Amino acid sequence: MTFSITSAAANLYKDITLEASEALRLFVKYAGSGDSGGFSLGVTPAVPEEDDYVQEVDGLRFFVRNEEKWLVENMKLDYDESTDYFSCHLPGLA
Repeated sequence: MTFSITSAAANLYKDITLEASEALRLFVKYAGSGDSGGFSLGVTPAVPEEDDYVQEVDGLRFFVRNEEKWLVENMKLDYDESTDYFSCHLPGLA
């Protein structure tokens, strides 16, 4: 299980208030309906469970539940401050 979150992208989430036991959960989100809908990545504060995959980036912990690993496998989140461009590459949706 691997995913990549650059320091610049992680910094975008540092303003979220987390309790000591919490981390940022990456999860599968469905938006839209019918042919216009699709999967995307959601992020929310939550407490990781024992079987969750946890990865730390610049002091922030990100995690994913076992049943949603397919979405973030080989994912790359990046942010370019000079262009204010956030990119999310999700090979699991290809």
